[in-house]
Amino acid sequence: MAATPAGIPGIEKEPMLLLDTTGSMNYETSEQDDTPRRDTIREAISLLVDRLAAEDSQAAHEEEGGGLRTVTFADGRAVDQGDLNPGNLVEKWGDIRWLGPTQIMPGWNTLLEVYQDEFGQVPSDQRPLLLALVITDGEALDTDSFADAIAAASGGVYVVIALLGFGDEHDRALAAYQAIEQRNAHVKVLTLSGETNPEVIADTLLRMIE
Repeated sequence: MAATPAGIPGIEKEPMLLLDTTGSMNYETSEQDDTPRRDTIREAISLLVDRLAAEDSQAAHEEEGGGLRTVTFADGRAVDQGDLNPGNLVEKWGDIRWLGPTQIMPGWNTLLEVYQDEFGQVPSDQRPLLLALVITDGEALDTDSFADAIAAASGGVYVVIALLGFGDEHDRALAAYQAIEQRNAHVKVLTLSGETNPEVIADTLLRMIE
C-alpha cells in the first residue's frame, strides 16, 4: 500500500513492518500489567491494519487482499509473512512461534529483499520510499551491524523503531537505538515503555507511518 507522507508532498511511501517475535515478547507488558507483550502488540496491530485497510483503495486488486507487508525475525531467522490484513491476521498470528534471541539482521535483509522484489523493476527515482516500522522489545545481538546497514541504505529508506518493554533491558536498548538515531536523520526511535493500551499504541504507530 503506497501513501503520501506528511511533510513530503508528492512522494509515495511503502510502509512495511519488521516484527520481533523472540522469546522475550512472551514477557509481561509492564510492571503493572502481566499481559504478554505479544498479545498487547497483536491488539495494536489489529487496530492498525483495520485502519490501513479502510484507506487502501487498491486492496481488492492486490494479492492476499492487500495490507501491511510484514517480516518477522527471531532466533537468527526471518519469515516473510506477506500482507497482514483484517481477513488473515488471526490465522497468520497463530502460526508465529515466539522464541529465541534477538538478531535483527536476518529480518532487515529479508525486508529489503521483499521491497526489491516488488519495486526493483521501477526506476529508483520513481520508487516509493521504504518506511520500515520495527517493533521490538530489546537490543539486538547485532545492533552494530543493523546501524551500519541502515546507514548504507539510507537514500530511500526511513526507519521507525518502536520499543516495547520496561526496566534495565528496555533502557539499554533505548540508548543503543537512540545512538543510531543521533547519527542518522532517517531513523526515528519511539519508546512505548510501560504502555499497555493497544489503542494508544496503534494511534502512535499510525502517526509514524501516515
